Amino acid sequence: MTFEINPWMNRENRPDRERSFSEWDGLREAMESCGAQTFAQDSVEGLSDMVFPADIAVVRGGRFLRAKFRHEERRAEAAYGAAWLTANGFTELEPLADAETFLEGGDVLAFADALVAGHGFRTTRSAHAHMAEVFESEVVSIKLCDPRLYHLDMSFCPLDSRTAIMAPSAWDEESRKRVLDLVPDPLVVSEEEAMDFSANSVVIGKNIVMSACSDALAAELKARGYTVVISLIGEFLKAGGGIRCMTLDLNLGSR
Repeated sequence: MTFEINPWMNRENRPDRERSFSEWDGLREAMESCGAQTFAQDSVEGLSDMVFPADIAVVRGGRFLRAKFRHEERRAEAAYGAAWLTANGFTELEPLADAETFLEGGDVLAFADALVAGHGFRTTRSAHAHMAEVFESEVVSIKLCDPRLYHLDMSFCPLDSRTAIMAPSAWDEESRKRVLDLVPDPLVVSEEEAMDFSANSVVIGKNIVMSACSDALAAELKARGYTVVISLIGEFLKAGGGIRCMTLDLNLGSR
């Protein structure tokens, strides 16, 4: 870790290299055991946050909109991500052009037929209109208010077309109402659970791969037919990224 661009990062609390590799392998094995097909991209020296590929693009229906990172330290990642996606058969959509408009994939998730998009820390709301146009989709805008939960995928995790894990305390009042109106069956987690990255998880069929899950949340998920699979990623949490950050959904909204 050579820079600090979120409240979790601390250059004096650097991740352990060998443990990081072990955790990465463990996550991949956990996802594949749940039925996911996984791919990997080679890392690039100097771009340490490439371990969080969720942010490089929004991918849906064989097409992708590349990210436009706010922080200089991450900007080069977008081109490498776009090159990988193009080489693997995905079509790039018209990129963001305005100099003051930013978009990071961690701020975009799909719920039912809509894209739910955060803004406030890494993504600008002006990016939402462009995204709605190129994907021809409704975009529900959410204002993020807690700098510790700086991407939407840290406070919102859709499970299916009715249910989502969410931490409404991370959003402004209008956004809370908007999401609660959108989601028929919300699983609201506490601030403590959100800080454990409980909402930053990956759903694979009826499995949900998580870095932490309270007994209460596990019971709620079990009641809805979901199986919780825990994958420990403590070295990545030091950089402010969880399990969903460590993956890129190659067909957002396919559930």
